[in-house]
Amino acid sequence: MTAPLSLAVIGHVNHGKSALVRALTGIETDRLKEEIARGLSITLGFAWRDYPAGCVDFIDAPGHEDFIRAMVMGATGARAVLLVVSATEGFGRQTREHLRIASLLGLRAGIVAVTKSDLLAEGAEAEVRRRITSELSDSFLAGEPIVFCSAVSGMGLDELSGQLQALVIRSPAPEALPGAYLPLDRVFSVAGAGTIVTGTLLGAALGLGAAASLEPSGRRVSVRQIQIHGQTTELAAPGGRVAVGLRGVSAGEIRAGEVLCAAGCYEASARVDVELTLSADGARPLKPTDEVRVMWGARQDIARLRLIGPRVLSPGDRGLAQLRFSTPVIAYAGQRAILRRPSPAETIGGVVVLDPTAPTLRAARSGGIEGRRDLLEAVVAGDLEPIAHQLARRDGGSLRVAEAARLSRHSAAEVRRRLARDFEDIDDGVMATRAAVAGARQAYLERLTEAHRLTPARSWVSAGAIRSGVSRELVAHVESRLAAAGEIRLDGALVARTGHDPLATLSAEALARLRQIEGALREGGLMPPDADLADQDLIQLLIETGRAVSLRNHALRQTLVFHIDALAAALGALSAAFPAPAEFTTGEARAALGTTRKFIVPALEFLDAKGATVRQGDARRITGAENPFGVSQNPI
Repeated sequence: MTAPLSLAVIGHVNHGKSALVRALTGIETDRLKEEIARGLSITLGFAWRDYPAGCVDFIDAPGHEDFIRAMVMGATGARAVLLVVSATEGFGRQTREHLRIASLLGLRAGIVAVTKSDLLAEGAEAEVRRRITSELSDSFLAGEPIVFCSAVSGMGLDELSGQLQALVIRSPAPEALPGAYLPLDRVFSVAGAGTIVTGTLLGAALGLGAAASLEPSGRRVSVRQIQIHGQTTELAAPGGRVAVGLRGVSAGEIRAGEVLCAAGCYEASARVDVELTLSADGARPLKPTDEVRVMWGARQDIARLRLIGPRVLSPGDRGLAQLRFSTPVIAYAGQRAILRRPSPAETIGGVVVLDPTAPTLRAARSGGIEGRRDLLEAVVAGDLEPIAHQLARRDGGSLRVAEAARLSRHSAAEVRRRLARDFEDIDDGVMATRAAVAGARQAYLERLTEAHRLTPARSWVSAGAIRSGVSRELVAHVESRLAAAGEIRLDGALVARTGHDPLATLSAEALARLRQIEGALREGGLMPPDADLADQDLIQLLIETGRAVSLRNHALRQTLVFHIDALAAALGALSAAFPAPAEFTTGEARAALGTTRKFIVPALEFLDAKGATVRQGDARRITGAENPFGVSQNPI
């Protein structure tokens, strides 16, 4: 499907824009009674014409200075301009402002139509052309075709149509975005069709039945009908005017300036990072915390400014800034907007959105404001690799693919493909530099080795202490690879190097004491001796090596240590005394095992937890499971 050319028709009031569009298309763009009565455009007007090279959507912008918002709305999404200049009056104030706004919005192609040329005296055309060429010398229209014409006599209209066909071919293609993005410039209801919205479609095609959302309100809707130039279609290509029938919302529920977005492709935010370019003829510098009016798409919002870097921006300067809004707004990376002062009304410059969902600027965050500035400078340059490395530097070596894709304006698949040499996938949607993975692996093993050196008698180390200081995804990736390679052992929140043997680190004296403790626990059976605080490390070693079990008597608030063989023997004795399906009470078990309530309660709870016994009310029975919790290794 060929993308239509959205053409913003701009220029000073009463220079003949609407008359020229009518002469080219046969469509009257002034629809309101007030427009017809006053003879000037107040709102945007729309018309179209099919040429052999493709369709042109004419967006007729009001020329009066009171309607700058409508002009910005019309130029947003256009790919070229038709600048209309009266042959008899030349450049007016709004001619220059419209041209400046079009430039700030990123427009780079167009045609100049010199209207009312039939009123020029013979031989005057050359001087008018010279003056217009001089006015255009520093603009993006320098060198573009200048066509003298008249909407009344028809003079030059064929030449203008020929230039419009050429413009369809040479204009830049519509910018690709993650999904359809339709700023709504009109909302109304039609009997039998329901809620209708219109706008210039950006980013991607919009199809019948597509799930969509209205942003920034977040209301979910679906597309029930699509029309282009009054004709129903199943798919609209980006770049042209489109009318969309919506299901799931009434016209009165849609807020002014909302955007119809492909579901899940865009996110609203109260903070937007931008590159800012100030007009050279501005009245005064721009300072931090200045209040500005942001005009983008079909909406306008008031924002507070936070400069990133310089303390002040003077007219003609370029800089980085964060726009802070009182409520979330919707934007996309690469979107252009116009900045005006709320009072007195003045166009002060334009912005390019760098990050539409920017984080709060905090000096304490990794890299601080300087790190954010370096990242945004990389975004301005537009190269993926520097952007990726800035993100990785900020986040300890890892990056989120979605963020890299948003900032670089690439797809997630393209990000992965282009970063494959220096980065690797470490989690769903997360990559890390290969250097960071290697460094995290080395640091992890060094920390674990040092922890074993400091507590040689412990079989395990708390994994949390080893993981600290590394991103969750990166440390999980490193751990899984080390475990798969057999270099470490993991047990829940515990970790150990595979070759670590705490018994081999003990002195002869400590080893002899360990044997004594194990012997006493085994001999104590279900009435083990109390643990000596001086032996805590050695007792913990018996527990970690599976020779002993630490159990809690909650009623007495005591921790008891049993030898695993004693618990295995108790299970055997209970099985003999109460063969399944016979049941027994706690008291009967205590009597059969010759112990006290202090010990029998935690011992039976242990057997329950291991599935060796099952409790029903006050009674238990043996499940028949063979040695469900293992026995000790050989004596130390």
